[in-house]
Amino acid sequence: MLKPMLARGELHCIGATTLDEYRKYIEKDAALERRFQPVQVDQPSVEDTISILRGLKERFEVHHGVKIQDS
Repeated sequence: MLKPMLARGELHCIGATTLDEYRKYIEKDAALERRFQPVQVDQPSVEDTISILRGLKERFEVHHGVKIQDS
């Protein structure tokens, strides 16, 4: 059902999976593999993670109605 819709351009899809699952489910199906473009996203460093969380801090505070200490 998905493959024909993807082939006709009727469905646009963004997926997330592990490399092992990609190899197990997508890579083994040539028709499905042709319709996806893998993008490797590496795990951020501790410093980058802290920066990301600081950038999201205010949004989380507003959404959850809390004050987050930066310590």
